[in-house]
Amino acid sequence: MDEKQQEMIDNKNALKKEIPVYSEKYGVHGKVLDYGVVTKLVFNYNGKDLEVGIHNNPLMNTDYAQMGQQIMESYIENLSSKNRKVMLHNWYIEDHLSQRSGRYALAHGIVTGHTRLPDSIFIYTSKIRETYVNGEGELVVLTMNTEYHCPLNSCDWERQDQYADMIPDYKKIKAEYKDKALRPAIEPGKVLLVLSNFCHYYFHSLYCIPEGSDKPCEYSGDAHVGMFQDSYLVETDHGRIDLRYFPHFQNIEFYSEHTQGMPLFLENVGDVTLYAKSSVGTIKLNPGERKEVTKENAESETPSLPNGDLYPAGIIE
Repeated sequence: MDEKQQEMIDNKNALKKEIPVYSEKYGVHGKVLDYGVVTKLVFNYNGKDLEVGIHNNPLMNTDYAQMGQQIMESYIENLSSKNRKVMLHNWYIEDHLSQRSGRYALAHGIVTGHTRLPDSIFIYTSKIRETYVNGEGELVVLTMNTEYHCPLNSCDWERQDQYADMIPDYKKIKAEYKDKALRPAIEPGKVLLVLSNFCHYYFHSLYCIPEGSDKPCEYSGDAHVGMFQDSYLVETDHGRIDLRYFPHFQNIEFYSEHTQGMPLFLENVGDVTLYAKSSVGTIKLNPGERKEVTKENAESETPSLPNGDLYPAGIIE
C-alpha cells in the first residue's frame, strides 16, 4: 500500500465531528459520529447498543442533532422489539479440546436479538454449559451469560455431521427437521420476496413460478457496495424480474420493482418489524406477515425511518 492510499484510508476513518443527541420525550441520549464519508448515530435503548447509518449529503446543511433525535424516537415508536429471544441461525455446535480446559463445546451461527451485538453477524459463543430441545422446535444452548435459541430447521447439517455426538438424539432430530428448512412459496404468476433480519441486506429468498412454467425461477442476489450507500440486486431469467433496493436500518427502499406485470408480495420471516418503501407507499411487515405491494397495504402515515447505509462500515475506532 502506498502513502497516498494509506492517507485516503486515514482520512476516511478520521472522526470529523461528534454531535450529542437527546430525546426529551424518551430520556434517551446518543451521539452522531461524522466521519465525512460515513455518518452514524449510536445510542442505547433497553440495554441494547444500536448503531444506525445516517444519510450523508455534503450539499445539504443537515442538522444532525435534530435528525438523530428523530431517528431515535422513530426507532422507539416503530422499530424496537421487546422480550426478543437471542437466536442463532444456520448454526452448529463444535467440539474443542485444550490442554488447560479439556473438552468443551462452542456454538456457531448468525445471531439476532443479542443486546450487545447487531443482528445478522456470524459469531461463536462462549463455552456451552448445557443444551436441551424445547417444545418449540429449538435447541436451547446455555452459556455462562446467555441463552441461545437455535431453530432445529436452521441447523447447518453438513457441519454438524462432523460433531453429531454433541447433540442428543442427533440422527432422530436430523431425520425430522432436515427437510423443514424455511422456504416460503407462493402461487404461480406471483412474485414473493422474502426478507429477514437474520440475513445480510435483509434478503432471504425469492420465489416465483411464471405462468406456463412448472418450476420456480432461478435467481441471483448480489450486493453492490457503494461509497455512500450500498444496494441489493435480485434478478431472474434475463431480467424478467429485477428488484433493487437500498437497505437501511430495519427498512428497505426500492428503486426497481420490475416483475413483468406479476403481483409483488413481501414476507418477513424474521423476528423484528421491517418496512419497505415502494412505489405505492411504505409497507409495514410485522414478523411473520406477508403483504402484496399495493396502495391498500401502504401505511396511511409514513413513519420517519433511518435512511442511511445499513452497514456504516469501514470505520476504525
